[in-house]
Amino acid sequence: MSKKKEVPIFWKNPYQKEIQTNISSVKGTSIQLSQDLFYPGGGGQLFDTGSITIDNTEYRVLETYKDESGIWYKTDIKDEGLLQKNQDVILKLDWKRRYSFMKAHSAQHLVSHLLDKSLSCDTEKANFEEGKIEIIISEKISLEQCLEILEEANSLISKGVEVLSIIVDQETYRKEYLEKARGKVSHEDNVRMIQLGEKGIDLTCCGGIHVNNLSEINGIFLESLKEYTLKLHVDKQGIAFANLQRKLMIEIEDITTKKGTKLLEMINNKIEENEILEESNVSLLRMIFKKIKVWSEKINEYNLVLLSLPEIDRQAILASLKELEKDVFVALLGRDEILYVISTDERLSAKEIVKNIIDKTGKKGGGNPAFAQVSVKDIDKPFELVKSVLTS
Repeated sequence: MSKKKEVPIFWKNPYQKEIQTNISSVKGTSIQLSQDLFYPGGGGQLFDTGSITIDNTEYRVLETYKDESGIWYKTDIKDEGLLQKNQDVILKLDWKRRYSFMKAHSAQHLVSHLLDKSLSCDTEKANFEEGKIEIIISEKISLEQCLEILEEANSLISKGVEVLSIIVDQETYRKEYLEKARGKVSHEDNVRMIQLGEKGIDLTCCGGIHVNNLSEINGIFLESLKEYTLKLHVDKQGIAFANLQRKLMIEIEDITTKKGTKLLEMINNKIEENEILEESNVSLLRMIFKKIKVWSEKINEYNLVLLSLPEIDRQAILASLKELEKDVFVALLGRDEILYVISTDERLSAKEIVKNIIDKTGKKGGGNPAFAQVSVKDIDKPFELVKSVLTS
């Protein structure tokens, strides 16, 4: 039987915010400590940050990470001489950040469990930000299925289901838990699992930090469901997001005088109309690009075409690029006063032209050698800017 390593504080007591400890190792401005309060990141959960106090002076802990030798705390200390082995320090956690991750991580376990139980849908990957969850799933699910999952999840949250941490050695894990646990198999010496509910609603191997009770999450709210990606908000941030979305819907209903399904029908009709227009725009642009040199003018041995098409957007241009003739520059003034620059001439890139315009105007933009764009809002005669680059 392999010997258990010391269990870190972030597993034993995830609610502990501060410790007094000492430095066990120093590497530049990074240190190892005799006790580990901060989580080093993993499983989609970001590392902890906070502060460290040395000789009554507080410094920032910018990052916590783990390598083969253990957990390291990267500080913002400039003078490496301040860090000495066996020196006493006070470590303080950025609790707001940590607690937000704890809620999000426990919420993800709950949603992933219900997806697996109800729809046989696996969680391929999960990422967390403060108050946000992104779950990559193995199957496409409908909006109705997603909302049913969230309804059940919020019901379990309201019931106050406990979240339990179980830590065992590898031998015990293989004998008693391997067949019960959802997700990937653990090969660690100390196996840490998270169990939802005393009777084991869900059991998963996980080294992340979690709340003690699902009621702390307060609620899970849908942001979006696209293809295999589910984005969620939790707690106060989720409530604020839901209220903002409802405010937006009320404002749209007031403007259009359409409500509920009538509003949805109107929006769908408008989308269909716009799709037809976009298809027409792409067809028109492809026709123009095939014979573009007919409209070109020579500037300093360059072929330049100037087009003003206020209904054309970036997607339409990208869909038409393969039709463009060689050795030509196109400056296209499109939707929302965006100037698009396209180059099929190897002597000068679209990116260089746009960079020159940005330097002169201070406007935002960017791109690559073949295709770049820049905002020309409130700029008089934007085409002259392109000409000036070609003549310089």
